Parts: sequence; C-alpha cells; structure tokens
Amino acid sequence: MASLLTGLSPWQHHAVVDGNARLADDLITLPKAFKALGYRTTAFSSGRWYTAENGYGRGFDSFDIQGRTRDASEHLAALEEGRELVWVHLPEPAAPYVRREWLLPRLGGTPANDLPPLVETLDLETWSNPAVPPAPALLRRLRAMYRLNVAWADDRVGRLLAALAQSGEWDRALVVVTSAFGEELGEHGLLGHGGDLERESLEVPLIVKLPTWCRRPLAQPRRDRVALTRLWATLVEAGGGQPPPAMAPSLFRRAPGAVLSELYFVNGSNLFSLVDGDEQLLWRSRFAPPEPRFRQARLEVLEGTADPKRPDSFGAIASRLYDAFAATPPLQGDGPPALALAHWDAGPGGGSRRVAGPRADPREAAMARRLAARWGEFLTRQLTPEEEDRVWLDQLPGQ
Repeated sequence: MASLLTGLSPWQHHAVVDGNARLADDLITLPKAFKALGYRTTAFSSGRWYTAENGYGRGFDSFDIQGRTRDASEHLAALEEGRELVWVHLPEPAAPYVRREWLLPRLGGTPANDLPPLVETLDLETWSNPAVPPAPALLRRLRAMYRLNVAWADDRVGRLLAALAQSGEWDRALVVVTSAFGEELGEHGLLGHGGDLERESLEVPLIVKLPTWCRRPLAQPRRDRVALTRLWATLVEAGGGQPPPAMAPSLFRRAPGAVLSELYFVNGSNLFSLVDGDEQLLWRSRFAPPEPRFRQARLEVLEGTADPKRPDSFGAIASRLYDAFAATPPLQGDGPPALALAHWDAGPGGGSRRVAGPRADPREAAMARRLAARWGEFLTRQLTPEEEDRVWLDQLPGQ
C-alpha cells in the first residue's frame, strides 16, 4: 500500500518491516500531489496498518474509518462537479473469511453444510506450515470461504460504483480498482499472504476506467502485467501533474514489461522477484540463519500465550534478526543469493512451476542481472540499512 500511495519501490520508501511500516514525513504521497494540483482529497480507510498514525492520512483533507465515522458510498453518491481524489480501502477478501448465507449460491455446486461461520487470520497462521501441508478437506473449506469473501468484496465494490453513478459524475470520473497483494490457499504450503513472492501473492486484478475528458489512451497493452507502483504517475499525469523522475512511469507511457517485487525481513531472508512475460526469477538473499522457533513464537504472540522473558521469545528473535538485517546489504545479503526460475501457466489465476536443469542456468543468470539493475536504478550504491539511516540523518537540518 505504501508503494501504491508513493509510486516508489519498497526500498525507496522504506516502509518494509512489520511493526515499523510508517510512511516517512518527506514522501510525496498521492493525496499530497493532488492537493498541490488543487484537488480536494478524501479517504476511507480500514485495517490495522493504513492509519493516520502510520502516515497514510498525510495529505488528505478528511480521513475516515470506512463504516465507522462516514460511509464511502454515501460520499460518492453526493459528489458534485469539481476536482476531488477519493481513496477507499476495503479489507476484503483478506481474512477473516465470513460465511454469509445470502452469498452461498455464488459457490455453485460446492457443498456449504460443512463451512465454518468464520475463519480468522490466526486460523490461517496456525494452519500455514510448508512442512505440514493442510489436509485436502481443510483446503476445500478454506477455498470456499475465500470465494465467499471475494463475492462480498465484489458486492461492496459494486455498491461503490453504483453510488458513483448515482452522483451523475460517472463519465467524468477516473476509476481504478486493484489490490495490494494476493492470497495463497495452500499452493506452496502457505495460507494467507506475506510469506513469499509466488504468483498467488503477486498477481492481482487491475481495472482502470478513463474519464470522457481524458484524450490520452493507456499506452501499455491490456494483456501486459504491470507494476502497481505505476498507478501513482498514471493518476497524477491524468490530473495534470508531472511525476518526479524517481517514480515508476505512468501507464500512459510504454515501459519495459519486467516487474520487480520486494519482500523484506522474512525469518532471516529478503525476497525479490522479477516477472517478465510468463517467466519469473525468485531471488533469496540471507542476512541471518533462519530462526527455528520463528513461526511458533509468532503464533504464541497472536494467541496471547507468549512469555516475553524466554530467550527464544518472538521479541528476542525479532531483535536478533533486526540487528542482522540492519547490518547487511539487502540485495547482496551475506553471500550469493539463492535463485530459482519459474514459469507461469497461461491465463489469470493459473499456477506456476519451477524450471530446472542446465537450460535454466543461462536464463537465471540473465534475469538475475536484470533484477539487480532494476533494484538499483535510483541507488548510487548499495548500503546497509544502518548506513542508509546515517546518510539520511546527515541530511537533516541542524537542531
């Protein structure tokens, strides 16, 4: 979400570690850019991370919690002619997955009599273990519950679009519908999101409706996969602004098709991915050996059973890992990266499979060079997080 609101990669905006994912004060967020263009800016947020305290409210004239203080549908239905940016964040279809009886017909022939009333995020964490894959019967129930949550999200988006049409501003509105991440349902032994950069975590829908007043067509073909960081420049250019050079290019401009993704601080590893067409390079750099109790200690925190005095508590594990993370170059790691080449099967929602054997080696090496070049496009040299902090502090005005 930080990348969506800044147009920057994770290593550029540095909101990369759970518990410390605050947007820096000096970032030019999307609402800040639209305020400078003379727009009113309105947000309806939800979820534990996307809060004003974490910097997501910066630049918005009003920042409401969706459904608690004001309703986004009511706001959209009352829109009048003018210049306004409206951001609405819906937590679905991420967990918790809720069984809603009126949506059960959407499941088609899937039996609904054994579906639970609720699947919590903690349930997914508990059952997510690559060493012990979930039983097939459990996976069937989880996938059915996820589809119900997708149907609920679809219904909520439909209500928002209907409210926009009710305002009479539909033709003049530029509308974008997308997601910040995908969900895994056992494809790689994991459930939920945040654990890897496999296809199921990366590939999300992207819908862009241009307004009638926009005379510029999107230059990127519809079939292409594009980075979500490109939406920032797309919206700002449509609104009459000029994105800074460090931002990802807008969809009004043709750009190389390879898409870089980044995931930091995953139990001793930083993960990177480069997707080009149907080929993907997965890059794992180590900054510390994996902690064997990482998963169990995290579960104890979520369950409320953790003993913070233990030397292998989650707090102690996270502190050791963070010290190593801060002292190690993120892409280089403490040694050569582990590389893997994957092929994405045709069609949206398809799976991916590893490409092995001697024929994969030259392609791995070529994609690895491109991934490193893409990651370092706006960096003069790779620094450790500690060194980057010192450079940043040296640039601050004297107190």
